Amino acid sequence: MNIRSYIIPILSIAIAAGSGCSPKKPEAAEQREKWLESLNDSITAYQKQTEEINSQLDDARKRVGELIGSFDYVSHPREVEGYYILNGWKERYPLRETGLVARVTEDERFELIATLTGAHFNEVGVTADGETLQTEVVPHDQALNYRAGNLNTVCFTGSRADSIGALISAHEASKITVTYLNGPKTGSLTLPESEKAMIAATWRLYDSQRTVHSYEKELPRLSGKIAACRRILETVDSVSD
Repeated sequence: MNIRSYIIPILSIAIAAGSGCSPKKPEAAEQREKWLESLNDSITAYQKQTEEINSQLDDARKRVGELIGSFDYVSHPREVEGYYILNGWKERYPLRETGLVARVTEDERFELIATLTGAHFNEVGVTADGETLQTEVVPHDQALNYRAGNLNTVCFTGSRADSIGALISAHEASKITVTYLNGPKTGSLTLPESEKAMIAATWRLYDSQRTVHSYEKELPRLSGKIAACRRILETVDSVSD
């Protein structure tokens, strides 16, 4: 056999071997590329969320604008701040007999104001379609729980009052009862249609305002996330250069 017979098989083996030994990208480099891609994907996702929230925010602001037209703004020198009350109720408030109404404060808090004649109370329970919610106890202090003659008036705010506002709004068409408590029960009321409608409308205004604020808070958070991702990418680029 001549030398050519040996060279050809050896070259064939070398070529075959070489074709399967192309340089492989290090795993760390692949992970880095995936990480950079994920940052860009995150920026795209946050930008999309920002666009969606801006659209929702516009709708929510329009909703507040529509609703607040049905309210009067009231400000008295003897009160710390003004409030919004449903049209037609400015002259009927403060209540002079047993009842339950609502208003939205100037700094956009929901308040339930309950009144009871002939007895005292420091909390109320509201029942609609078998569901009962109770306010927190507000002790008699002549500020939020005050008495004048035979009328006891108590102002309730906070998460429990919010929940009762939502309950009344959701069950406006149903029978709603109010139970007055001072430890034991001291009085009760079947909520009149006018007061149900008044509280439900007030809750809708407050809830719409709350929605606007939640969107307004979300936008800076998303903007911060986008900026953080971009800073990382810029740092990586500068190091690579």
